Amino acid sequence: MAAEKKKHPPKKKSQEKKSKKSKQSSLNDNLPKICFGIAISDLLHALYFTVQAMILLVHQFSVFAMLALLGVIFWVIIVILLMVGLFKRKPVFVRYWLIFSLVGFITDILFLLWGIATSITVDWDRLQEFSLIFLGIFIESTCIYIIHRYYQIMDESKKKRTLCCGGKDDKKKSSKSPKKKKAKK
Repeated sequence: MAAEKKKHPPKKKSQEKKSKKSKQSSLNDNLPKICFGIAISDLLHALYFTVQAMILLVHQFSVFAMLALLGVIFWVIIVILLMVGLFKRKPVFVRYWLIFSLVGFITDILFLLWGIATSITVDWDRLQEFSLIFLGIFIESTCIYIIHRYYQIMDESKKKRTLCCGGKDDKKKSSKSPKKKKAKK
């Protein structure tokens, strides 16, 4: 019996790592599609507000309506930049959308806090409205996170390409380091 070798059970850690890597790679493969879906829904949202701002401007011309229309046109341009950045894999364009969306996200939260702080009594209609706003903020933060994650993947791939092709820095460091060692001796 002592001569018989006991077989060790297979390592579960390597199998768990493989399953995690396969799940993450499948998520990373679907990430561009999810980001395009977010971009399209954001474009539809911006176009809806563009139509609403134009209707307001036609019914009653005012400075506020004009500023709203200019702001919405800027929003449409930023979303188009996002779509081009996702399609052409240009992280700079995606970065512009991320900055714009983060500013809008912070503004939404400030307006929500202001609305809660200025309410004198608890109104159930307003409470229902606030819950919808909370849901919108949650969805907005999720979309920003997903696009930021894809932005990081795009940015990493760009950095890897520049390091591969432009290995001049490595040659300079390797050629300078032996000279310094020789000079010290």
